[in-house]
Amino acid sequence: MNIAFLNPPFRGTYNREVRFQAVSPQKALHPPIMLGYATAICRDLGNKVDLIDAPALEIGEEQTIKRIAGLEPQYVVMLTSTASVKSDAALAKKISKETGAKTIAVGMHATAVPNDTLHRGFDIVARGEYDYTIRDIASGSLLETVEGVSFKKGKRIIHNKARPLIRNLDDLPFPAREFLPNEKYYSALYKNPFTFVLAGRGCPHQCIFCAGPQLMSGRGYRMRSPENVVAELKHLKENFNFKSILFNDDTMNVNKKYLLGLCKLMVEEKVGIPWVAYSRVDSVDKEIASAMRKAGCFLVKVGFESGCDELLKTMKKGTTTGDARKAAKCFKGAGIQVHGTFVFGMPGETAKTMRKTIDFAKQLDLDFVQFSVAQPYPGTEFYKYLESRGYLRFRDWDDFLDCSGRITPIFEYPNLGRQEMLDWMRRAYREYYLRPYYIAKALRQRLTNWSLLKTSLRSGWSLLQYLKS
Repeated sequence: MNIAFLNPPFRGTYNREVRFQAVSPQKALHPPIMLGYATAICRDLGNKVDLIDAPALEIGEEQTIKRIAGLEPQYVVMLTSTASVKSDAALAKKISKETGAKTIAVGMHATAVPNDTLHRGFDIVARGEYDYTIRDIASGSLLETVEGVSFKKGKRIIHNKARPLIRNLDDLPFPAREFLPNEKYYSALYKNPFTFVLAGRGCPHQCIFCAGPQLMSGRGYRMRSPENVVAELKHLKENFNFKSILFNDDTMNVNKKYLLGLCKLMVEEKVGIPWVAYSRVDSVDKEIASAMRKAGCFLVKVGFESGCDELLKTMKKGTTTGDARKAAKCFKGAGIQVHGTFVFGMPGETAKTMRKTIDFAKQLDLDFVQFSVAQPYPGTEFYKYLESRGYLRFRDWDDFLDCSGRITPIFEYPNLGRQEMLDWMRRAYREYYLRPYYIAKALRQRLTNWSLLKTSLRSGWSLLQYLKS
């Protein structure tokens, strides 16, 4: 069977396989690794496959359809997202018309609202973790027998029972990166080009806004063996030209014993690839930070989220500002740079709490920051909270982005409007990055790091344009 896997064209450098699906105001382009896993599984079964990342290739609909048609596929697996689903569905109809292929929607949005997704023009939805769902379809199984599938049958929509999460992640092949334009993936924070690696999937914590664990990977952390992860790192080093990797696990250091074992093996096997990871503030101590640094970690992305303990409770973060201060100190003490993320718009947010968060971010003295307005993706607890109280303000899914492809608030509270949240976010960036102290610190860092200087110039220009808009 012939199967094409597609990250569809949409809004230039639009990112779908990330926590906030948008065009990054600081410029970044991320690889569709989950599509890469499904591609590799079907490839290894003997199918003829292709993986097309249209945003990275900078190709539009016409070129995309032409490449798909060359494969003559029976199925086209399309990554979707909330803001792009209207565009994705319109393309799905064109693909079906011009190639005769059936289209399969995958991703968080399709999982959350499969009926809506199918009504817009897709033939099939593969809900949740779809690696083995696509495998079964590619093997010729009847749709009625495939777990995790929703599909149209006449005027009815059939929802098959949910597919269990994959227990042994070591059984999966490495993602089929050979199909991707790997030199295109970049971020101002990393050494470029970079790629994603998943040491595990899922997260045991209860944050109300994080869509991945709620819709795709589950409320638990399933880990690959350290040996399997290191084997992939060696594979990357031998076969590709990546300058760094991002462990895209939601919280890689949630299991101390596992992380210390992985870091130890990376050192013993002399992997030698610089890397980045996500971290919670309550999952780090001096021993963890030291082990990460010795194994090649040069930066962590930490979800501080707010400078108010009351808001951390309402978002069910399970952490405190005290934890945040300790975590920042641990990482900086180990010589690891810290990129802190903060979110505006959680239940209980006010002008006073946003002011407090900005001041808190400056007190932490982080290397990089990201301020965002919360995005209530359908299917999440946060979306249901807003919906039940009548706080949502949007007509259709494409309202989730502004005309530049950036996240815009689609909700407001009685005491806090949408424009006010955007104004505070821009104020946060201005106050943080335009401080003389920060500018001097950043110049010192970049004058001794040519790679960081180049990417910073690109992202800095993009950020300035955003602040002016």
